[in-house]
Amino acid sequence: MRGIKAGQHASVRPWHVFVFGSALGLVALFERVQGFRSGRQYVLCHESPALNHLTLVALALVAGAFLAAVVGAATATVRSKLSRPPFLIACMVAALALVVAADRVDADGEQRAAKMTAERESACDYTPQVYSATPGWFSW
Repeated sequence: MRGIKAGQHASVRPWHVFVFGSALGLVALFERVQGFRSGRQYVLCHESPALNHLTLVALALVAGAFLAAVVGAATATVRSKLSRPPFLIACMVAALALVVAADRVDADGEQRAAKMTAERESACDYTPQVYSATPGWFSW
């Protein structure tokens, strides 16, 4: 029977890091794609480079979470000295922190879009830009 014997403890393996970070990154990406279709939408009369920038930053942070998982797992596999649990746990924490940061950036974008919509005085003279909010699970 395989398992943990007396005197042993469970350890973190490189594949744990890969699965954890990849799952976080994929769920965060799925959440954003779903938000474009069914999220709260704000009609903006003027294009906002700041909102476009925030959207790109959030997507880059999500990609960073996936990258932290892949690089952490690959590095730990190649260099057995670095496969100690502190390094692997740090990679997992980094992936989680990047997803939380992406959610906070998206929440900030939604607040800005709501403010811009509230400041609009009349109907738009031309086809407006629509901003879809994707705040995420980690934006309280």
